Amino acid sequence: MNSVKLKLVGINSKLIPNIFIDDQYVKCKKNEFGSYETDFQTEKDEIKIAFSRELELKSKLWWLYAILSFIVSVFGIFNPPYDRKCISMDCSFIVKLKDVNNINIKFNSLSSSGRAVEVETETSFEEIKNEYTVDKIAKRRWIILLIARILAWIGIAILLGWLIANQIG
Repeated sequence: MNSVKLKLVGINSKLIPNIFIDDQYVKCKKNEFGSYETDFQTEKDEIKIAFSRELELKSKLWWLYAILSFIVSVFGIFNPPYDRKCISMDCSFIVKLKDVNNINIKFNSLSSSGRAVEVETETSFEEIKNEYTVDKIAKRRWIILLIARILAWIGIAILLGWLIANQIG
């Protein structure tokens, strides 16, 4: 039985990745220093570790969620903003295992291109993919959402002006 101790460093509130080990979603616990850790047991000699960052604007019903959150958050006042850079992450590695394996993953800061993570381990590993990219579909949807919000605020201002004018006149 091979034991894997995975430690993730450098994750902030803007970057919360999905973590998969051998195509199974893995939850990590936050320790007292702000990094995330998990322990994993396997019989295999090698595992595939993958990280991805799914953007909310990439989902099928993004428009429905955007409309509902706009209305519920009092016309966007209390709604947290979407990531305007629309950066997605795609990383995958194949790690050769020993009996006890310590794997440290350091996440780099978000950028429109470049390496997403740095891997530190005593065992050998093969990097399949390791990059940040700008998601063009999410970027286009972010622009559409921004224009819709501006138009909604203009419409609300016109409606309020009209209601005030009718009350006075």
